[in-house]
Amino acid sequence: MNDKGKLRIVARWQAGEGAPARLVPGGARQPGSPTEARLLEAAQDCLRRLGLRGTTSRAIAAAAGVNLGAITYHFGSKDELVSQALLGAIRGWVEPALDVLRRDMDPAERMLAAIEVLRSTFERARDVLGVYLEALVAASQHHTLRRGVEELLGEVRRFLAAQVRELQTIGYLPEWVEPDGMATLLVSTADGIALHAALEPDAIDPNAVAAQAVQLLLAAREPQPLDPSAGAPPP
Repeated sequence: MNDKGKLRIVARWQAGEGAPARLVPGGARQPGSPTEARLLEAAQDCLRRLGLRGTTSRAIAAAAGVNLGAITYHFGSKDELVSQALLGAIRGWVEPALDVLRRDMDPAERMLAAIEVLRSTFERARDVLGVYLEALVAASQHHTLRRGVEELLGEVRRFLAAQVRELQTIGYLPEWVEPDGMATLLVSTADGIALHAALEPDAIDPNAVAAQAVQLLLAAREPQPLDPSAGAPPP
């Protein structure tokens, strides 16, 4: 495979002295030419319209207005191009929420704001949920796609775990909440919501399910000490 088709890590960790770690934008792969950009856009369009199996080299080339040789020249293979297009789409769904989680604001409010962004992104991405699920299954058989999905989901899990630890540090969540396990649970819940929304679009309300998952996490909040100046609690 040529250098143009290589995947780069989308984000990196950055931490200042005495400050919590933050995920900051890293070297996400950018199209190196107008033709590469057209091919990526065409591949994403074909994935939406035709699904993973129907996204052939000929369909992509026709949508991009280029010859078949352009795919091999710029990406090495059709599978590499499709992998890059899928990863780009997934990053596009996740990055807006991560941008919110990078903000300097109350940790609990920050997490709720990120969930709201994910909710609105989910609504816009409903038409490609099936393709996303196909990509997760196909990832086990394609090195580039597997590596990219592992890196991206790994970054998301580590970032969510850091958020949970920060909530513990300020006393918002109890110590029994295990950050890495909770992060994995949240990511798995999101995948499960996507699966059922694709299988039963009229029976599943992703917003309600996501809200319940977040409320369950926040319900673990440590009890706050009673303020003596507030007087006795009501009977």
